[in-house]
Amino acid sequence: RERISQGELHPGDRLPSEKELAEQFNISRTVVHEAMRSLEVAGLVEVRTGINGGVFIHSGSTSGIKQAVQDMVALGQVSIASVTEARIELMATAIRLACERATEEDLDAIEADIAYHSQLFEQGRGSRNTQSVIRFYELIARATHNDVIVMMVEALSEVIRTLLVRVGPNPRKDIMDVRRQVLLLMRKRNAKAAAAAMTKHLLLVNDYLESESLRGTRKRLAAR
Repeated sequence: RERISQGELHPGDRLPSEKELAEQFNISRTVVHEAMRSLEVAGLVEVRTGINGGVFIHSGSTSGIKQAVQDMVALGQVSIASVTEARIELMATAIRLACERATEEDLDAIEADIAYHSQLFEQGRGSRNTQSVIRFYELIARATHNDVIVMMVEALSEVIRTLLVRVGPNPRKDIMDVRRQVLLLMRKRNAKAAAAAMTKHLLLVNDYLESESLRGTRKRLAAR
């Protein structure tokens, strides 16, 4: 972590073998192995297999943030409502900045994504099992031209997507109508109205998740 923060290691750099690291730090290979696992879970390194495999500095991932939030939700330390509240505030900020900074290419990319998923829905192929279903939120974040916002939006969107997959694989078809409305308002640079439309949608998703979670709890209690 220190060498990454000091700029000595960069994305894509290959780390020495566990044996070499053990000798370098004068520790056991078991300690090195556990340290590598910790860094992998945190999203700082990735393990590649094959002839050119090894442990590499990750080129960029939100997996650490996503996993941390997912674990806290699963353990009951963070509520779905808290995740939704953070997501609403973050998306409102993303929309405001996107309305100020987005290029026509940024907005066209969002429109293309909506068109693509609308076609999938019409063909009955829309699914929460694919991460592309939340790319809409990522594209709005990318239109802010702020990498930190992109990272946070991706992580929270993925947490909610994972929770929704547990309820059912098929998303509501009317989400495309919401996305078209948000984009239309963003093209008009009406950040306040676009954020309000987004907030309304995210609150509905939250209510749906909470009701399904409660239903699941009742089923488990009844089965005892």
